[in-house]
Formats: sequence, structure tokens, C-alpha cells
Amino acid sequence: MTPQLRAGERVVELVGRLLTEVDRLAEDLTDQILGGEHAYAESTLLGRAQLLAVVRDNLSTMFTALQGRPTTLDAPRAAGRLKAEQGIPLAALLHAYRLAGRFIWDRLLAVAVDEESTVQLLHLASDMWAAIDDYSGAAADAYRAAVEERSRRDAAARSMMLTTLLEGRAGTHASAWEIARVLDLDRQGPFAVVCAEVHDRVEPLPSVRGRLGAAGIGSEWLQQIGAWVGLLSLPHEQALAAAVDQLTAIALSRVGLSRAFTSPVNAPAAWRQAQLAVQCLPYGTHGTHLYGSAPVSLLAAASPDTAQEVAGAVLGPVLALPPQERATLLATLHAWFTAGGSTTAAADRLHCHRNTVLYRLGRIADLTGRRTTDAESSAELYIALAAVRLSGQPGSLGVLPP
Repeated sequence: MTPQLRAGERVVELVGRLLTEVDRLAEDLTDQILGGEHAYAESTLLGRAQLLAVVRDNLSTMFTALQGRPTTLDAPRAAGRLKAEQGIPLAALLHAYRLAGRFIWDRLLAVAVDEESTVQLLHLASDMWAAIDDYSGAAADAYRAAVEERSRRDAAARSMMLTTLLEGRAGTHASAWEIARVLDLDRQGPFAVVCAEVHDRVEPLPSVRGRLGAAGIGSEWLQQIGAWVGLLSLPHEQALAAAVDQLTAIALSRVGLSRAFTSPVNAPAAWRQAQLAVQCLPYGTHGTHLYGSAPVSLLAAASPDTAQEVAGAVLGPVLALPPQERATLLATLHAWFTAGGSTTAAADRLHCHRNTVLYRLGRIADLTGRRTTDAESSAELYIALAAVRLSGQPGSLGVLPP
């Protein structure tokens, strides 16, 4: 309900005259709105008949309020919803209410032919403009609510379409391309799928749309339990490297990126690639991994149970050591592999003497029966170490710092 206005008898009579002419007045006000607000005049969705009906409802309600009778805010709320649905800017909606206020005031002055009527109108002026504020405020609130609801519906629809692609339910190539077109990702260029872990409801890739967009990469995202999944539209295949760079710069969790693919119908396989790519990064770290860029890590991620068996079989005696000693030996082995088998470079990384590195490698050889100087043994140690590094869940073999 709107506040009831204080209307004198003369005002009630004057407004009653306007109320009997509400159809003609609505026509006049509609013409003023169309002439004074380009957004209405240029709208291809909101026809004059629709606008006229809204104007008439609001005028009738306002005239009723000016007579001191109780009214509701249903008319301005309906106007706000309609303008939101038709894409009329909110500023244009509010401008129309200001035009309506001036229109009503001018018509009241025109019919107030004696001094008593004019005096009563002057007393009513502040209340009338307060009512215009109430009406425009109700219309604006309804407008914003309609925009938010439409945004939620659009987001839900887009998420459903993306899920359809990722789960392979698009059916035909034509249907998959149509979904890509609706998502504004049909540039005929390659695609890629991103999967980002979500921890504690923290956004894993802040401002990702804008970041990728600045690099010419389109994207559509959906949130699942424990992950964000995105479909990227690349301007060319070389842009995959740019996507890795942009994602790495903002990643707050492990992020996997699939290989580039040429048709959206291949999105399900790419989604699986992106999920595996996540598992190619050590648990608890953050960054971006491109599927296939580390074959050994990929093998471990693709078959985690087998990888853990290999880790236990190869590095079991090392993993059984007290935590500090185990971490020291694994870190040394990791540094040695990272340094390309150079004990000097590994020592620099570990801030120790190269003889210390040699001693620790010898200790690993004694415990495992595998020496880094033997190609086959070295390969087994590398694969087992990768499996250990990629583990990290409670009860697993432990985590090796990257």
C-alpha cells in the first residue's frame, strides 16, 4: 500500500475530472514519453499499445491516490518488470516517471481555475512528488528484481547447455555447434576445456573471463561440486600457450587444461583430459598443467592405484623412514632429476655440498637397490617419485614439496 495523500474536496473534484479523461491523457503522456525518451522510441520489442496500457494503469492509480483513496504499487511494479523484459534502460524508466509527474501537475494546474483550487494544489504538491518517488522506486525495484531473475535463468540455461556439451549429450555435430553458437563460442577456431579445483568455496580463478577475454579467448563456465569447468574458444591453436599463461597467473588451486580440439562434439574427451591434467600437479599446490606435457605424471594420474603400487615397490624402504629423513632423501632425488642428473646443480638447489648429494643418492641406492647411474633403475626411481609427488590425500604415501 502507498501512503494515503491528504486531498481537499476541491482537489478530489479536480482529479475526478482528469480520471474521467484518463484514456485521452494516457494517449498524450505516451506521446510525450516516446518523444522525450529515445530508448522507448527505438525499442523494437515494446510497442506503443503496450506502453499505452502501462501508462494508463499508472495514471489511473496515481489519480486514485491523489483523491486520497488507498492504492497499491502493483501498476508501477508491473511497469518495471515489463521494461526490464523489453530491455528498456532503467534510466529511461525513471525518466518516464519524472515526465509523468510534470504531466500530471500541468494538467491539475490547467483545471484549477479558481484561487481555492490552486491553494489546495500547492498544499498537495510535496505529497504528489513524494508519491511519484514511491511509484518510480517500486518500478525500479521490480525492474532490478526482473533483471536479476533473468540473469539467473540465463546463467542456469547456459550452464545446462555447457553441461550437455561436456557430457556428450548434444547428439549430432550440428547440435553441438548450435550450442557453441548460443554460448558465443562458435568462432570455428579450436576449443579447450579447463578444470579447476575448488577448496573451501574460494574462487579458483578470479576474474578469469576478463583475463582470458583480454587475450582474445572466449570462455563459458559452470561450477560443479569441487570444481570449476570452462570451455574455451581459442582464436587459433597457438593461443593455447597464452591460455596456460593467463590461467597460471591467477590460479589459486590446481588447474588442468586439455589439448586443443576442433569440434565442440569432442568436449567430453577434452573434459576428461582436463581432469587428468589437474591430477598431474602435486596435491596442495596451485598452477596450471597442460594435458600431455608431462607423460610420466599423466601415467601416474591416469592409474593412481597402480602408481601407488609402483611407488611402494620402488621407494618402499625410503617411504618407511622417519618423516624428516624421508623428506630429505626424496627432495634430494627430486632435485637431482630436476637438475638433469647434475650433482653440482642439485647441490646448488638444495644449498648443500655436492658430496652431500652423492651421499644421499647412495643412501637411496642402498635402501632401494636402484642406482641413479643405471638407466632402468633411474627410470623406475623417476616414475615412483612422480607417483609420490602427485599423492597427498590423507593416508597416502606423503607429499614431496614441488
